[in-house]
Amino acid sequence: MLLGQALILCVLAANCCATINLVKDLLQFNVAGHPVVHKDVEYLFDPNIGVERSRFYQEVNGVYGEKAIERLGLGIDGKENERLQQQKIRDIYLEQNLPVV
Repeated sequence: MLLGQALILCVLAANCCATINLVKDLLQFNVAGHPVVHKDVEYLFDPNIGVERSRFYQEVNGVYGEKAIERLGLGIDGKENERLQQQKIRDIYLEQNLPVV
């Protein structure tokens, strides 16, 4: 009802072009939808790429990412090998239930 009244007021307005544009815009964007919605788009899609990338991820980072977590824990400041040795020593102590030095 309100839309109809607004449309009548616009028709009675002096500027005919603006009224026509308003009616066209109301119909196009509210009834027919935005032109981008009706545009066809094609995407290249390979359904098998996920399996290939999963295998690669598991080779590099482990099945559950345990190798990636280990690398993150070693840091990136150039002392990765020292920290790895310390962690191996710590793990040996923890396996034997000895106090960590």
